[in-house]
Amino acid sequence: MTLRKTLFDAVCGQRDQIPLVLAVCIVMGLLLIFPLAFLERGTVGYTIAVLDGIIVLVCLTLLGPVYWYCTKRTIE
Repeated sequence: MTLRKTLFDAVCGQRDQIPLVLAVCIVMGLLLIFPLAFLERGTVGYTIAVLDGIIVLVCLTLLGPVYWYCTKRTIE
């Protein structure tokens, strides 16, 4: 058993939890619109909001395809 297969087995075993995490990331992204709209560039709050946006994007970028792959793998 390869490391990749073991990793995907472990992640796909938690496939039922991924939509919940994706929903939390989407809500965080929607709530992030307000600080980015009202904070001034260069302030500490704006920097934190940008870092939070990067975390949300990474979360959505990684978990979306993983959920799709695990669903596809379960069907097969």
